[in-house]
Amino acid sequence: MQQTDAPKISQSIAAKLGWPILIGSALTVLFYGAIHFGIIPHHSLLRYVTAHPVEYVEVGMFMVGIAALLLKAGQLIGEFRSLSHVDLPPQENGRDKIEQAPILLNVLHQLPESFHPTLLFQRLAKGLQHVHASQTASNLQDELKYLADIDQEKCEHDYSMVRIVIWATPMLGFLGTVIGITLALGNLSPEALVNEPKVAMESLLQGLSVAFDTTALALTLSIGLMFAQFLLGRVESELLNNVDAIAADELNARFETEGSATDPSVLAVKKMAERTIQTTQDLVVRQTELWRDTVSSAHQHWQRLISTSSEQMETALHNALTESLKTHADAFATAQQQTIQRSAEQLNGVVDALYQVSSSIQTQHGQLTEQGSILLKVVEATGEVANLEQSLNRNLETLAGKQHFEETVQSLAATIHLLNSRMSGSGHASVQLDRKDKGQAA
Repeated sequence: MQQTDAPKISQSIAAKLGWPILIGSALTVLFYGAIHFGIIPHHSLLRYVTAHPVEYVEVGMFMVGIAALLLKAGQLIGEFRSLSHVDLPPQENGRDKIEQAPILLNVLHQLPESFHPTLLFQRLAKGLQHVHASQTASNLQDELKYLADIDQEKCEHDYSMVRIVIWATPMLGFLGTVIGITLALGNLSPEALVNEPKVAMESLLQGLSVAFDTTALALTLSIGLMFAQFLLGRVESELLNNVDAIAADELNARFETEGSATDPSVLAVKKMAERTIQTTQDLVVRQTELWRDTVSSAHQHWQRLISTSSEQMETALHNALTESLKTHADAFATAQQQTIQRSAEQLNGVVDALYQVSSSIQTQHGQLTEQGSILLKVVEATGEVANLEQSLNRNLETLAGKQHFEETVQSLAATIHLLNSRMSGSGHASVQLDRKDKGQAA
């Protein structure tokens, strides 16, 4: 709070002291500059402001007072301008409720910023703030009167600088007079009074005239400032009366009032009921917030549990599926390896069998080739046997008519024996002579 008020106090001091001194100093420099450069024509009256150093100080203080009054006059112009622009919305359907005070305060703050520092704006704003803070308008009139007294005191304090100047300027005039008399008497010598009394008296009178000019100037400037202050004071007094009247019209009859200073029971009961209602509402709000927080906490707890359970279940399923897939993958790899091994073994067996079959086929092919050769020889031998048989038959037919049968038989037996030996060498059955034929031959 102190940090917030410190800049405002500094600004107030700068506005009430800094600006008047700065503007007054500038006006003094301009005034004496105009005299020095001949802008203001030389006149016998200029000796009242240029003949003594104290007169320069008196003029400077007068300019400071004039600057303060000019600033005050500008402020009053703005205050009078605000009287026709700062107002509240008109009432509707009788008096407004106390709850309308913040709304009216917001409407008031929507006015341009230039009207916010004015007396009427501050009076209305503080009145509405009082109604909103106390929740009653029963003592609003007293509050407005209190605010009016404060504004009156502030207006009196605004003339502090001017009052100081009005008080100090004659003091400076008297100081200049005393200094002038002292210098005049100090410059007066007894020899000059004896030898040249006329010249001495003229010098004394000239010094006294300059000395009294400071007092005359100081009194004149003080009277001017007092008159200007009086006029501005009357104008400001009229302004305060208008502000009081407007504030009373806007606020006194605007809000509902219950009870009075002599009968405070109604107001007390109302305040008690309002406080009870407010307390009940606060309890309901707190209970609602408590239930909401509890439900929210439970909901968050359940959310966390669900999230944790989901994560755990997901982790468990992931691990289980990972292990199962890993086991199945290992089993499948093992089965695949075994199948590959069995297939390789079977394939090797098939290859070996095919190799054996191929070898057997080659062997059989060789055997068939040999048998074909043998059969060819047999066929050839069979042809020879047939030829021998034909030859034997012819011989037998030839020998049948001969007497040398025994020799022929022996010869035939030898031939058959020879033929059998050849046939046994070729792997075929031996050829025997047909007994019928033999008998026939015999």
